Amino acid sequence: MFFFKGFANFFLLMLIFNCSTVFGQSKNLDIEISDEIEKFLSLKILFNKNKYQNNYYAIQLYNGNYEIDKKTLSEFKNKFPEWESILSFETPNYKVRVGNFKEFLEASKKLDYIRELYPSAFLLKPNNL
Repeated sequence: MFFFKGFANFFLLMLIFNCSTVFGQSKNLDIEISDEIEKFLSLKILFNKNKYQNNYYAIQLYNGNYEIDKKTLSEFKNKFPEWESILSFETPNYKVRVGNFKEFLEASKKLDYIRELYPSAFLLKPNNL
């Protein structure tokens, strides 16, 4: 008999705790963000984006004059439309760079594949971009 009273008390106590937990989570919390914090967050996102982009390996297909680079870039975009590719200028040459690879192994595999079509292609390390 004593066992059943103890069990009933334990069951009642567990029921009360479970109900209080369920009912205790019904309120919503509204957070107001000031303009200064939003500006800071946008600057932080921009900084992280620039840092993130500079930590990728890329493949440089060609560097030289503008006309040949433009032709090389359009050829590459036609053959590989899913790859990111850019034409950039660094004195005195234009450069065609493709891909953003976080891992060296992935970049090396893609470079081997690209060299079949563009033998002068080479890999750029993140700090050399």
